[in-house]
Amino acid sequence: MKHLFRVFVLVVFALILGCKVSEISQKQKNTKHSIFIEAESSQSSLNKWQIVKKGDINYVKGSSKETYLEFMGNKPITGKPNSPLEYEFIAPKTGNFKLMLMTSKRLEGVKSDWCNDAFVRLSGDYESASKLNTEDLQKDIKILQDGNDEVPELEWHWASTAEKDRHVYNEFIYKLKEGKTYTLTLSGRSKRFSVDYIVLYDTDTFETNEAKKQFKIKK
Repeated sequence: MKHLFRVFVLVVFALILGCKVSEISQKQKNTKHSIFIEAESSQSSLNKWQIVKKGDINYVKGSSKETYLEFMGNKPITGKPNSPLEYEFIAPKTGNFKLMLMTSKRLEGVKSDWCNDAFVRLSGDYESASKLNTEDLQKDIKILQDGNDEVPELEWHWASTAEKDRHVYNEFIYKLKEGKTYTLTLSGRSKRFSVDYIVLYDTDTFETNEAKKQFKIKK
């Protein structure tokens, strides 16, 4: 009887520990090889960005923490940088880090390549590790969903494509320095474009396809 009781206690303890580990792994997504930022964690004024939660009429299911930001300024097709949101982070190591946003678009009947982009820029001590110049990356550059008009609406997809010049596509890859502080600025461009979370990952550790699978939260 005592033996069975000990086994029961051990099983319960293991289940509790398993829940704790799962909970920690969900919260602690930052590692030496990646940086994870919730879009709604910015301390900046939201202005034209709106918080969308589970239960809201336009909620897109499957978001991290069941909360995300949707941009409601400008027009669905285009617009100048609007309502900048700042995110500060510290580089966990020296290396080349690629930027990706988990995003969704809500068309409401407009063309499929609308409502699918924003602007980003990075401030701090770094160099470009892509075909874009460092000076380019320090200014607002359009970031759009990978696949552009082929991407279905009201679903979550990665956006990592940089478009500085019309129909000339590049990547956002930064050579960061360990321990240095950086500020990523995300600004609205097209109306009804949503951002759930932001990821920067070490390109020497993850291939692009692997990273897209690794960092996509599955519900």
